[in-house]
Amino acid sequence: MKKKDLLPRKALKKINNYINDEHIVLIVGSRQTGKTSLLSLLMEELAGRQVSTEQIFYLTLEENSILEICNRSVNEFSNYLKGLGADLARRNYVFIDEIQYLDDPTHFLKFIFDTLPAIKLFVTGSSTLEIRRKFKDSLAGRKVVFELAPLDFSEFLLFNGEQKLAELVEQFCLRRIIERDTLEDFPLRPFQEKLSRYYFEFVLYGGYPRIVREPVIEKKIAFLDELVQAYVRKDIKDLMRIDNVQGFNHLLKMSALQIGNLLNQSELAKSLQMSRETVERYFMLLENTFIIKRVVPFFSNRRKEVVKMPKIFFGDTGLRNALLKSFQELALRPDAGALVENAVFNNLQKNSPLLEEIHFWRTQSQNEVDFVLQQNNEALPIEVKFRPFTEVSIPSGLRSFIQEYSCRHSVVLMQDAVAMTKTDAGHAFFLPVWAA
Repeated sequence: MKKKDLLPRKALKKINNYINDEHIVLIVGSRQTGKTSLLSLLMEELAGRQVSTEQIFYLTLEENSILEICNRSVNEFSNYLKGLGADLARRNYVFIDEIQYLDDPTHFLKFIFDTLPAIKLFVTGSSTLEIRRKFKDSLAGRKVVFELAPLDFSEFLLFNGEQKLAELVEQFCLRRIIERDTLEDFPLRPFQEKLSRYYFEFVLYGGYPRIVREPVIEKKIAFLDELVQAYVRKDIKDLMRIDNVQGFNHLLKMSALQIGNLLNQSELAKSLQMSRETVERYFMLLENTFIIKRVVPFFSNRRKEVVKMPKIFFGDTGLRNALLKSFQELALRPDAGALVENAVFNNLQKNSPLLEEIHFWRTQSQNEVDFVLQQNNEALPIEVKFRPFTEVSIPSGLRSFIQEYSCRHSVVLMQDAVAMTKTDAGHAFFLPVWAA
């Protein structure tokens, strides 16, 4: 992709705050989320700050000759930079892709940080598990970590050339509405149909930048299938050295069928004829390669509430659908509700502020709320009801949670809702699913 074609990500603004301090910037995320493009945008940012191109260096450790140099010694690496024209007596910005390929990334990064303070490092990695395995210590005090996920919905709109719609979604997102504690008179009606159409595409094909920018549906599906195969073949079979690849693939597909549901790993292990320990190890692999996320329950009363089994979601709904080879439109899908709930979770997670936790709530008597956002001892319950809005009616599970925890705010996400009603403790907002 040419640099002029690159579009900004929300992560760019956060990373810019660290562009000139001493910390190593570590950017992690699954394949094809745009980590290399983000490095290019950071290099453009430096150029815009009048940093000379002679002070900026990009290296990828997927290139064997560079990997060999970095593995041999830091001194050889510094000599290599000098050979490229680096003056190590002044500030240099070094961008390194796929740091997990190094034999000993901890020693490499730590030695540069401690002995070559003129070098500012930006590094990427595609597997936190491989990084954790190879990192001998946490590099505490030396690094800041950013996770680059697939696009959220407003970024999806931006990548489709819909800047005004992206701005509207940012203004009308549930977090801003909760902050204002009111529904202002947004001109949504002229845009509702178009936003819904884009959101349905977002749910079906996900948020990987390459897939989003591909206009041909057949190519979108082909690229997603290619991503699935590359993940299983390279990231899992080679990097993680899984012997039972067929069993792992079965677990992956069964997980795709269970999105939004409670995950009983003992029953899953029995069904797959695997040990529970093997199933847990595979789920750890899936989480640490950004494929799935397990969400734990919210509870305060162990006797009344489910406290053990998590719910499972995929990091990208397009990747999940590619695993199942299922791209029917939402109106024809029996799993439409679960799929939209997964997309809502992803958007909530990508826009989650620091220290916010995302849970779900379920009681022994089957009352349930899809998501509970928790921050500063305050809970925000969110229920997803993927159907057209007809009337202001708070679902029974949500009502039970509001009564139990005296929530000031609560949210119901529907296809096209824009409404608000009072509760005993505050306000309940009815919003479109894309507002998550």
